[in-house]
Amino acid sequence: MSDESIDVLVIGSGFGGAVAANRLALAGKRVLLLERGPWRDSLPVRALGISRRAPFPYGRKALTHFLHSLHGQRCSLRLNKNGFYEIGSLAGLYTLAAASVGGGSLAYGGLVEPPRNTAMWHDRHPQLQAEAVERYYAKVISDLGGAPISRAQPLPQTVWEHFPTNDPRCQPADPQPLLASLIPPTAALAGTLAPQPPGSLPREYCNFRGDSFLGSPGGAKASVDFIYLAPVLGKGLSVRDLCEVTHLAPARDGHGGYSVSYKDLAAGTTHSVRAPSVVLAAGTLNTLKLLFAGAQAEAGLAPMPALGRGFFANGDMLGAWVNRAARLPSFDSPPVQGALTLAGYEDYVIGIGGLPGFETWPLPGFVKRFLAKVFFVYAMGADSTRASVTWVKGRLRSDYDYRQEPIYARLRQAFGIISEVSGHKAYPLRKPLSPHMGGGARLGANASEGVIDHCGEVYGNPGLYVVDGAALPAAPGGPPSVTIAAWAHHVADGIARRGC
Repeated sequence: MSDESIDVLVIGSGFGGAVAANRLALAGKRVLLLERGPWRDSLPVRALGISRRAPFPYGRKALTHFLHSLHGQRCSLRLNKNGFYEIGSLAGLYTLAAASVGGGSLAYGGLVEPPRNTAMWHDRHPQLQAEAVERYYAKVISDLGGAPISRAQPLPQTVWEHFPTNDPRCQPADPQPLLASLIPPTAALAGTLAPQPPGSLPREYCNFRGDSFLGSPGGAKASVDFIYLAPVLGKGLSVRDLCEVTHLAPARDGHGGYSVSYKDLAAGTTHSVRAPSVVLAAGTLNTLKLLFAGAQAEAGLAPMPALGRGFFANGDMLGAWVNRAARLPSFDSPPVQGALTLAGYEDYVIGIGGLPGFETWPLPGFVKRFLAKVFFVYAMGADSTRASVTWVKGRLRSDYDYRQEPIYARLRQAFGIISEVSGHKAYPLRKPLSPHMGGGARLGANASEGVIDHCGEVYGNPGLYVVDGAALPAAPGGPPSVTIAAWAHHVADGIARRGC
């Protein structure tokens, strides 16, 4: 696809970007997608014939391919363009993002749930009916193959095993969350090829020794690179991996649209492309960087008075649970072992998982023996949106302060209940680590309340759209993948119809 023939340029390939690219290509649009990360070496991607692939950070590759970059409020350091994770530190929050074609879907735990915040899309814009976005939830879950975690599945370890049902303070949740991973019908089939519809890419059943937060080499865990991008590759969609966008501005040729500069990280060269419409899906922080930088450049984007407001961390609380009495090592595990219901904490998402894949890392024996007894606890809930992100000397700054968010004190109490009921200590991180940041370019009724309108279009900047977590008007309170994907469906379908 030549640059001159592009209808829509999509920046980023996570849940928002991949869904938008898919819908637009299916609608007959000519779509170019730029992604700063590489294609990963999974079974489905190999079947696509993608020749340039980067490994997942298993085994010794963890030394070279685990970290993509480190970011602080004063400096940044890229360690490897093929690295998997980007770790950042804001004043009151650690951040985590993935760098790959498929974005965070390669690194998530596989949970696919509608937002706990049922008012997510209500009364946000006078021309937006909540149902216009909510109607896509079921489709996204179906596309990803979400199915409830079940006690009847042949899982090596489950939440039912760790937390018997005889203590009302902490019990396995009923119902359990939906998991987008191919769980084998029998233990003997773990890691084998799973039957797929004709014409589908090959995938393996979960092998319980991978398919984790380090990625899914066999494709057991559903990710958007092969679910949404693969069906339209070469059929309206072109993907350029290892291409990092550095600048976004209105085109100066008098014909409208936008000029986007990007660096080819593999070749070390810089290029520019023009497109009538641009869809931002680079991840919350990277999308905000592009908008802030674009607005401050000479002859740049039109002013966005609400840019940076409404930032949240989804109440993410991660921690370690040391169960020295566990029957099996934490390495033998599906991505997530199940959710818990704690008395008085029913509004929060709380669950446990193992560390599959980490046993492959080149670590001393005593460290592996310790990690074999360490499980992770995840908790999420709706924090406020009173925090802001600003742009100071070319860097993002945030006033997010977890100490001013009551949810974190509540979740620390929940960790205490888990410790008491199980008899094994659960240790939450002191400073929260969030892979689910959002807001800052949120939906609002007008330009003073939000950055984008009911169509996802940036106020004052026609043809520029936001479809990732930055667009969300509030914290989902649970895993945000379905929420973001549904919004991307809504926006992309609106673009395809030339209006909402």
